[in-house]
Amino acid sequence: MWKNRRIIVAGGTSGFGLVLAKHLLAAGSLVLIIGRSSAGVRAALAACEGPAGRKDQPNGKMYGLSADLGQAGEGGRVVAECVRLLGGVDDLFFCIGRSGRGLMLQTNVAELRAFLEDNLISAVEITQAVAHEETARQGHFVYIGSLAGKLVTPFMGPYCIAKSALAAFVAALRLEIAPGGAHVLLVSTGPIARNHDDPRSSDVPQSRYQSDVKKNGLPASAAAPGGSVKLRPLDPDRLAIAVLTACRRKQSELVVPRAAGLLAGLIEWFPGLGRRLLARAANRRD
Repeated sequence: MWKNRRIIVAGGTSGFGLVLAKHLLAAGSLVLIIGRSSAGVRAALAACEGPAGRKDQPNGKMYGLSADLGQAGEGGRVVAECVRLLGGVDDLFFCIGRSGRGLMLQTNVAELRAFLEDNLISAVEITQAVAHEETARQGHFVYIGSLAGKLVTPFMGPYCIAKSALAAFVAALRLEIAPGGAHVLLVSTGPIARNHDDPRSSDVPQSRYQSDVKKNGLPASAAAPGGSVKLRPLDPDRLAIAVLTACRRKQSELVVPRAAGLLAGLIEWFPGLGRRLLARAANRRD
């Protein structure tokens, strides 16, 4: 179903975005990966064993473009460049986000705004720019969120707020464009492992959070990938297959691991019981 589809993968230069891009490339898609830095774009294309600017495989082609989607005008520029390179846009995979550790009472407005800009605002303009064409083509709008958008856990309040906002944005988008035949998917996942060939494979999640832990006086366990909740990092290739399968089935949501989705539903229907179970999980670490 992906052969010759013209696809933008925002945040496709490393991590799960790059894994998704590789799967789409292998399936025969024409893929434009977006990253903030030109160096990151070049590294991602090199990781796909292609020359800077384009990657050819028997079934697909990959291109790269640097852009900061949080800046005004960049979303429109990316879409215009995709139309120029690929002849149009059929699908959008949004894989941009930034996690962190902190306490709400110690998070100032500027810091909270930065979380919102990285996890929500960067999705707005590019979505608006592709909406008309993708809806007409009944394309896929896929947003990689987080379990933090469903479950508020200790030491992750600012990040939870930002991912909850993204989830609300996706729900509002679905109401507006799904009647036209387009598919909108929100993917809520726990921490995702990095493949060994990722350009940023040396970026250990715990090290990214150590400064947050030190700055805010948090327990050392808060620097783990799942924060206060012990979660096993997900296999990115298996997750990519699950995401593309969810697209084929036109699911509205994909929550991985599934138990987290069940807990989120329990909190919705039985708030007291659900939050007690969540608190127990947050306090249970080996």
